[in-house]
Amino acid sequence: MDKLIAIAVTLAVLTVSTGQLPKVLRQLRIAQLQLIKDSQASKWGQAMLLPNK
Repeated sequence: MDKLIAIAVTLAVLTVSTGQLPKVLRQLRIAQLQLIKDSQASKWGQAMLLPNK
């Protein structure tokens, strides 16, 4: 887990120092929206719901 944090911090510093922060944030937003869209797709199946009383 520490290596992952170190990589994230390094990437953040490089992104800010090169002026690419807006581009990276936009790509992250697109990836989040794609993940939300994929999680709503029928291929993920349905959650088990408790019966109503």
